[in-house]
Amino acid sequence: MNEIEFRSEQFKSICAVQTKTLDPNAVITGMRQEDGNYHVLSRYGDNVWTLPDNLFSAGIRDNQKKLNFALVPQPFRETLRACTGHYILSGIEGRNRPRGGAIQQFFIKAASFLTWLNGHRITNLNSVTPLIGQQYVEFCKELNGRKGKQLSSTALCNRLGAVETLYILCQKTGDPMCHPWPESSASHLAGLTGPENSHLHEGKTEIIPDHILGPLFQSAVDWLDRADEIISLSAQVDRWKTEGRRYEFISLSLKKLGWALNEIRSGEQHLQEACICIILITSGIRVSELCSLENRCAYKTLDEQGEPFYWMRGVSYKTGTGACEWLVAEITHRALEVAESLARPLQAQLQQRIFDMRAENENDPEISRLAGHTHRLFLTVSKKQFNRFGTLSNHSIIYRLNMFAAQCKLTWRFAPHQFRRTFAVYAAHSAFGDLRYLRDHFKHWSIDMTVLYAMSRRQDAELYDSVGLAALSIKTDLLEHWLEPDAILTGGAADPIRAFRTKNEALVTKVDRVEMAKTISPLVHLRATGVAWCTADTGGCNGGQSIEKTRCADCGNAVIDESRKSVWQGIYAQQLELRDLADIGPGGAERVQRDIERCEVVLQELSAGFSI
Repeated sequence: MNEIEFRSEQFKSICAVQTKTLDPNAVITGMRQEDGNYHVLSRYGDNVWTLPDNLFSAGIRDNQKKLNFALVPQPFRETLRACTGHYILSGIEGRNRPRGGAIQQFFIKAASFLTWLNGHRITNLNSVTPLIGQQYVEFCKELNGRKGKQLSSTALCNRLGAVETLYILCQKTGDPMCHPWPESSASHLAGLTGPENSHLHEGKTEIIPDHILGPLFQSAVDWLDRADEIISLSAQVDRWKTEGRRYEFISLSLKKLGWALNEIRSGEQHLQEACICIILITSGIRVSELCSLENRCAYKTLDEQGEPFYWMRGVSYKTGTGACEWLVAEITHRALEVAESLARPLQAQLQQRIFDMRAENENDPEISRLAGHTHRLFLTVSKKQFNRFGTLSNHSIIYRLNMFAAQCKLTWRFAPHQFRRTFAVYAAHSAFGDLRYLRDHFKHWSIDMTVLYAMSRRQDAELYDSVGLAALSIKTDLLEHWLEPDAILTGGAADPIRAFRTKNEALVTKVDRVEMAKTISPLVHLRATGVAWCTADTGGCNGGQSIEKTRCADCGNAVIDESRKSVWQGIYAQQLELRDLADIGPGGAERVQRDIERCEVVLQELSAGFSI
C-alpha cells in the first residue's frame, strides 16, 4: 500500500484502540520500501508484532525487535495488546514518542508484572490495589540481576516505571488499574530521590585503567600496521576460490607464505576488532553510533594555518540528534580506511544478493531491510540464519572486544559505555597536562568544548558535556587539595592561595573544603603547562611548553605543587649536566645558570629537606 493508505490504516488503528472496537486486521507497524510503498509488518491480531528498523539504533538484533504476546498470561493478553498498540501508535501525552528500545522494554517488564499477578491468582488489572503494588515492589527488591547481585536502583526503577506506564495506558482499555503506589513513584521506591541519594545519579560506568587501555591500544595499532598484508592475502584466497582452485592448492600456497587459511580468517577478525578499538578509544562515540558508520564517513578540513582537523560522520540515536560529526585523531581515519577495506567483499556479496532478489521479486520487503546495510563498515553474515546479512549488533561488538582483549592476555570485561566515559575522562585530563598529545590534536592550549562545538552544530554536544564535567571534577579535586592547610605550594600565585586559606574572615560559610572547592572551581581558570598550574585567563603564554620550561617559576600566575616536584627534579638534573659542558658559549652558560637558580627556588619551597 502507498504511504497515504498506510497512514490511514494506522489512524484507524489508533481510533479502534481508543474506542475499544478492535479489529484483528488493524495495521500496527510497517516498513517503507524502496519504491515508497509500505509493507505491513504487524497487524493487531498477530501473536508476534515486529517493530520497524527505523525505531532502533544500528546494531540491534532482529529478535529484539519482536513482541511475542504468547509469553503473556492469557487473562492479560488482550489488555497488554491494547496498551502496547496505543503506546506504539500514540505514545503518552507529555512524553516523547517511544522508540523501539523503550517499547520493547515496556513490553518485557509489563509482561513480567502480569506474570507475577497471574502467579498470585489475580486475573484482571482492576483487582490490583496499592497493597498488591507494594508486594510487587518488595518482590522486585529481592530479585537478582544477571551477575547474581541485587538489582541496581536504576534497574529497579525501570521495572516499576513500566508498571506506572501500564497504569496510564490501561485507563483506555476495558480493564483499568488504580495507581499501584498512589503516594509515591518508581524513582522514590527505587531509592533514586532525595539529597542523600544524589551520588546515585553520578556516572557508575567504570573507566578503563591505564594498564588495560595501554596494551589494548598498542595491540590494536600493531594489528593495524599488518592490515595491508592480511587484506592482500585474504583477497588472494578469495580470488583462488573464484577461479575454482582446490583447497589443497590454496593451503599449500599459503604455507609457503607462512600462513594457514584459518589464520587469515582469524587475522581478519582481529584486524576488524582492532579498528573498533581504535575508533572507540579515540572518538568517544557510543557502540550504537559505531554501528552506524558507513563508507566515506571520514573527512578532513584545514584551519587558516593549514593544520588538518580529522572528522567522522555517523548517526547519534540516543539523544535524537540524528546525523552527527565527531572530531577524531589521524589514526582514527586509518582505522576507518582499514575497516572499509575489510567490509568491501561482504558489501559486494550483499549488493549481489539484493540484485538477485530484485530479479526474482522486486517487491520483496527484505530488499528494503538489506539496502539499509549495504554501505555499513561493520557487516556480518549469520550462518545460523541462512546467511542473513546485517550490521554487527551491540552485543556482538562487545563480545568481539572481549575476545580481542583475551588475545592481548587482558582479563578486563568491557561494557558498552566504558569507552565513552574513558574518553571523556582522558580528554579532561589532557586539559590538565596528563595527555599532551590529545590537547595538541585538538589544536587548543586547553580543551575548550564551547569553541569546538561552535565549529559544527552537528557535533556530539553531550560528549563534550561529559568531558566538561570530568574536567570540572578534576579541577575541584585540585583546588580542594590546595585549600588543605598543610599543602605545599610555590610559584607566583601560591601566596594569594596561602593567604586565602588562612583568612579568619567568615564572609561565607561552607560545610568543608570540598564544598568550598566546588563553589570557587567554576570561577578559577586553570590549565596545566606540564611544569606548573597556570591561573591566567588569557592566552599567549608558552610557559612550560616552549624550550624555556622554567619560565613558570617566576610567573605571577603559576602554582606549583608536589605533583610537579619530580618534573622539576628532572629539569634540575639536566641543567647540572649542561653546566658541565664546555661548548655551550657564554649565552648558553648564562641561560643554564638562570634555569638552575629557578629550579633551586622551586625545589627548596616544595621540600624543606632539599639541599643544594
